[in-house]
Amino acid sequence: MDKSRSKILVIDDEPANLRLLRRVLGDEYETFAALSGPEGLDILRQQDICLIITDQRMPGMTGVQVLESSLSIRPEAIKILLTGYTDIQALIDAINSGNVYKYIQKPWDAEDLKLTVKRAVEAYDLRRANQQLVKELQVALLQLENVSMGTIQALADALDAKCDYTSGHSLRVSRYAVSVGRRLGLTELEMRDLELAGILHDIGKIGVPESILWKPARLTPEEQAIMAVHPVRSAQMIEDIPVLSGAQPWIRHHHEYLDGSGYPDQLAGDSIPLGARVILVADAYDAMTSDRPYRKNIGYERATFELRKYSGSQFDKQIVEALLSSVGEGGELLRAGGIPESFLGLQLNAVDPLQSGKQYLAESIRRAKAEAEQSVSPGAA
Repeated sequence: MDKSRSKILVIDDEPANLRLLRRVLGDEYETFAALSGPEGLDILRQQDICLIITDQRMPGMTGVQVLESSLSIRPEAIKILLTGYTDIQALIDAINSGNVYKYIQKPWDAEDLKLTVKRAVEAYDLRRANQQLVKELQVALLQLENVSMGTIQALADALDAKCDYTSGHSLRVSRYAVSVGRRLGLTELEMRDLELAGILHDIGKIGVPESILWKPARLTPEEQAIMAVHPVRSAQMIEDIPVLSGAQPWIRHHHEYLDGSGYPDQLAGDSIPLGARVILVADAYDAMTSDRPYRKNIGYERATFELRKYSGSQFDKQIVEALLSSVGEGGELLRAGGIPESFLGLQLNAVDPLQSGKQYLAESIRRAKAEAEQSVSPGAA
């Protein structure tokens, strides 16, 4: 028997009807026959049946009952119900079940039945093909997502290798941003974009010279101009990663101020994307509560004061209050429970969210020691 042929199950308690059905359909399909509902269900468990044709009036188990029971065995099989009676209730039950392809009254015409079966099998094949396509697309999207997340981690780790202070900062900013997003009721997609934007908002600093990133004093105007390019570079570095398309404008504009005095495009008010406004507040809060190359942190209470002081001019007031409700007026919630949880569960290799530039501090000590040794050496000028 040709195993490539579609498999059909016919169920009828009258042997003559079964023989007739198999004779009409047997040339084109691999046909299985059962004299009762339970016998038909046993066949369903053993064979990959694509179409069930069952009589309605059978002792012990009606056709509708058979079809309902088949859902747990072969839910994708197409179902046709046959009856020799004008059984309105059976028709209603079949329609309400939502799983009957067609309802055919006896006596049926052989050619009409063959045409109906042909269309039913085609519908089944189309459904299976569509399901397979969906699975393939899901696999492709998952692979793309995995590749994208791998790229994201590689970018963030590259920044960490250049300056561990900056990477620890980015991870904390992403968590603060997520806490704000939760309080603003953002969608899952927006939350994902927000966390990724927080992780990568400073990735453009990879192109900033270490002499500027590590400078233990305030930057000159020329150095500030170089640093100010990093949001644009950050956005450019991720523009070809599809999963980051939503986060890209938030990264580009995370230094725009409400009054239009920010950079790079001097956007103002609501023209600044919401995600960018969130990242700005989170970024500023972490900058003020973490040690910087040119100063020590100013503390949680002072940071709270500064955020509120510049609400309406630099910062969005609603976002400021959402962040402060998450971390506490004086950072007490941070001290009690640590930084907010990740939305994506994203972690970065070798990055402790609570670190504060161990590599930077070690390098500062090394340089200071080297300068001191040079100043006292006999050959010093």
